[in-house]
Amino acid sequence: MKALLTAFALVVTGSSVIANSQKFSRDRAAILAMAGAFEVEFEFRETIPLSAGYELRKPYSSKAKELVKVAEDHGTSITLQHLLVIEDENGPAVIKHWAQIWKYEDCRTLSYEGGKTWLPVIHTDEETKGTWTQFVTQTDDSPRYKAQGRWIHMGNTSTWTSRLSTRPLPRREYSKRSDYDLLVVTNQHVITPNGWVHQQDNRKLVSREGTRQFLCMEAGLNRYTRLSAESSREGFELAEKQWDKTREFWAHVRRGWDEIIENSEKPVRYATMVDGQRLRAEMNGLARKAATGEPVGPKQVNAVLATFLR
Repeated sequence: MKALLTAFALVVTGSSVIANSQKFSRDRAAILAMAGAFEVEFEFRETIPLSAGYELRKPYSSKAKELVKVAEDHGTSITLQHLLVIEDENGPAVIKHWAQIWKYEDCRTLSYEGGKTWLPVIHTDEETKGTWTQFVTQTDDSPRYKAQGRWIHMGNTSTWTSRLSTRPLPRREYSKRSDYDLLVVTNQHVITPNGWVHQQDNRKLVSREGTRQFLCMEAGLNRYTRLSAESSREGFELAEKQWDKTREFWAHVRRGWDEIIENSEKPVRYATMVDGQRLRAEMNGLARKAATGEPVGPKQVNAVLATFLR
């Protein structure tokens, strides 16, 4: 009888290992499915006022084309880099856009507190088991937000849903508005037959002078529709060439930030501007040097980061 029970326990344990392995493989496949060439539609609509007298703003929408590259894949860590392809009077141009860095069973996330300040958050082993963190960086690879969540695969769909997280104002608003200080967000990434969708459940929070109150709720829906190889070929080819010239440099930048965030037990804070220069401009300047073949390594990157960190 004891031998039978032991054999049964081994079968159950083995089945669990196989199930976990299959789940991990499906998680990875869903993340990697977000790579490729896409037409993107960005839509944001304030839906519910949460502060007396607040009037909802007009909806925001725009379109773009993006190339999403697998910058790194180390099994339990996958980095996707977005490259924005635009048309100007001289033809296609490429802008390094945001990156998303996924890590499996990562216990560390970030809480944005306002004022370019992020607090490290440590999750328990129980909270972390089977989850992936998504760390989203800004165009210069400085932090934007990092949240923990779980992929769920049902039928023919795969969906990642984050825990509640906080982040700075989006680029579409931070230069136009000063009536709120940060976003409180739940994210979903849904893999679709022709691409993927990024859904955002946002709340706009005023956090100043001892007051914390929400202005409104906002729904965000970003649709990534996969394009054929012939669509915008010239622009995407240019993006591939530019990324090949600078990918090693931006890997140094990501590692620099990763070391800062992973080793910090105190708030991570940096200055918007130092001696009249912005961090983004400094990093882009180094990237242009790297693109011409000039050696630009961790020493130069870390020197710039040290200048802006507080």
